Amino acid sequence: MLAAFAAGGSHGASAGGTVRLIFGGDVMLGRGVARANARHPEAILAGIRIELGSADLAVANLESPLTTRRHLPRYGPNALEAKPASAQLLRNAGFDAMAIANNHAGDAGPQTVPDTIRALTVHGLAVLGAGESTAAAFRPHVVRLRGIRIALLSFDATGQGPRSGPHRAGVAWWDERRAHRAVEQARAEADVVVVGIHGGAEYVPESDPYIERIGRLLAAWGVDVVWGSGPHVVHPVQILRGGRPTVLATSLGNLVFDQHIPGTDRGVLLEVLAGRNGVRAFRVGSTAIADGRVSFGAWRLPRGDAAAIEGSWWSLPRRVTPVPQRHLRAIRGFEGIVVDAAVGDVEDNGRLDLAVSFRRRFKPTNVSGLVPRKQLVDRHGRAAHVGLYRPRDLKSRWVAGTVLEPVQRLAPCTGYLAVAYSTLNDPTVVATGAWRWKGFGFTQLPDLPGAGIPGCTDVDGDGKLDPVVLDRRDG
Repeated sequence: MLAAFAAGGSHGASAGGTVRLIFGGDVMLGRGVARANARHPEAILAGIRIELGSADLAVANLESPLTTRRHLPRYGPNALEAKPASAQLLRNAGFDAMAIANNHAGDAGPQTVPDTIRALTVHGLAVLGAGESTAAAFRPHVVRLRGIRIALLSFDATGQGPRSGPHRAGVAWWDERRAHRAVEQARAEADVVVVGIHGGAEYVPESDPYIERIGRLLAAWGVDVVWGSGPHVVHPVQILRGGRPTVLATSLGNLVFDQHIPGTDRGVLLEVLAGRNGVRAFRVGSTAIADGRVSFGAWRLPRGDAAAIEGSWWSLPRRVTPVPQRHLRAIRGFEGIVVDAAVGDVEDNGRLDLAVSFRRRFKPTNVSGLVPRKQLVDRHGRAAHVGLYRPRDLKSRWVAGTVLEPVQRLAPCTGYLAVAYSTLNDPTVVATGAWRWKGFGFTQLPDLPGAGIPGCTDVDGDGKLDPVVLDRRDG
């Protein structure tokens, strides 16, 4: 009966592999944080270990140099040095690299930078934005993950870090000409280019115009991710769209610190899903600091177009094209009024399902009796349902009882349904969502408010169709 619609469930061509990169803001392991670690060893970063460990590469800005030297007198209480052994805390938490191109890199004098490089290297952490010479400090650090080459650079834009020289250890500082050459080298050697920038007005919760200008310049040069540190408070994350999108985060706030100025006890983790063609999706998660220890809050809901990947919502930085699906408004022999229907591998078992949103005459049950009738029945006395059926003969595989959020439009993806919700008596879309198949029934991701169009496409390059919501307008 429905064999002609089976092609609607086939996968589009895989977009290729992807990697997950996660970025944190300022990490400071000295002063009060060191005392907190003495009280609760290994606990200061334990609250984000799961998030860092799930990524392929985790990076942050190390604001505290790692040295046994005493800080210079002029820094006084603002010196942030920590013990070299503290690098093990970073490694145990799941970090792979640390940027040290910042204004505190020389707190204990000119030898602080090589001390920090040595401490990080001994504990298996890559160093960004510093080296034994200017050439080394500006050289991109290139890693290959899942066949994708990622180049990482970092620059100190405060003008206060100890600058490297031809034969002198130090940091890479922001110099437009030198930075441009470094980015060109990175672009030639890698598929994805990431740049860290340290600087900007401190404690101001909006993008610093100078750092934003640097970010836009880097985007014009082909940088995929610009992540900032230094202001110690969180700034909004922006998308710069050009030939390929650039994720610009001028400040990720404090990840671990002991400051007490309002806003400095919070930060965000920025996670980016990237492939050879650049950034495909990203998400932002909130963190908080208490008693010198960081905890993870939650991933924030996207405000624009979104994709559901591995049970979580991600923002889409570029327009994606959903796979074509033929939607049915009438199915011969079906018991009920069809609102929307389409075919896809909803159960992720290689077998096609006919997913149907429909209305039929309300039948009270012991469960529905607990809900006011006006929330279950439309003006025609019908209730809303969703079901999965075998396409050739409409044999039911799973049918929901009365649903409280009527589904006006759906798209069957691999292991998911992407949906748009209406109300019982008005077909206008008021929210969107994704349902994830869990063996016999679904779990729902958090609803996204406002209008949008559900669809399916392979965002993460695994050959499976991910739910997407396009043309979103927040309610």
